[in-house]
Amino acid sequence: MFGLFNKKKKPQNALDEFIFAIYGNPPPPKRANVGQAVGMANELLMGIIGEKEISNQAIALNDGPIPYSTHDLALSIALNFFKQPELVPQLFEDQLLARMTMLEWLQEGLLAPLLVQSFENVLYKLYKPGP
Repeated sequence: MFGLFNKKKKPQNALDEFIFAIYGNPPPPKRANVGQAVGMANELLMGIIGEKEISNQAIALNDGPIPYSTHDLALSIALNFFKQPELVPQLFEDQLLARMTMLEWLQEGLLAPLLVQSFENVLYKLYKPGP
């Protein structure tokens, strides 16, 4: 009725559109437990990346506008390292285990499906078996 009860926001930019696509409109408030996400990302990366580097990445991502859940943040942190070309040889086997963990989290409803799709697409392109 005259838009009084419409709580949806109009996207201001492409980032808002991205956030609305993943989390809905309006998106939830920020809710990630950064310390827990760091530990989970460390497990996804099998301890190959230093915890300080992971923590720095976690803080940077969490300070941004995306309202990550703890699991979404952990997956996003890990993805930042998995997609670094110089780390691909070191992380080749680890990305397989990370993908299996990602599927478990998805089945438990702990991840945003669009983040899972992005994670899988990036890892497939980087780590697919070559000829």
